[in-house]
Amino acid sequence: MNQQQVVKIVNGLANGIDPITGEILPAQSPYNHPDVIRALFQSLQWQPKAKKVKRTLAQKQQENLEKGLPKNYGLPWSEKDIEQVLEQYKGNVEIDRIAVNLARKPGSIIAVLNKQGIVDDVHAQQLNQQYRYQGLR
Repeated sequence: MNQQQVVKIVNGLANGIDPITGEILPAQSPYNHPDVIRALFQSLQWQPKAKKVKRTLAQKQQENLEKGLPKNYGLPWSEKDIEQVLEQYKGNVEIDRIAVNLARKPGSIIAVLNKQGIVDDVHAQQLNQQYRYQGLR
């Protein structure tokens, strides 16, 4: 019996389900006693968690592309990227074009502009609404 099977059985018992038949355990079953239920759930919390494998930047970017997202979606901003946003915006490049150039979404470009003090909160909100509306067309 492997660890996954053990967890499945203990989880069933903790939830008042017979892990063999799938039926609800009778009310008078010792598994329905509050202390037993707490102990079962606690034992599940003590199970070692599977470690997340650290993905490389290239792997994260590939996952984004596979999900239909911009390549750099959700990834940290470099100083160079922030500078490019500011330069392009000051050069009157449209926000959606800046987003394409940096493989980001327009909303993240607007957030950078707001965080850098280039656009205030009200203007940022208006821009976000504008680009959300354009995305629906």
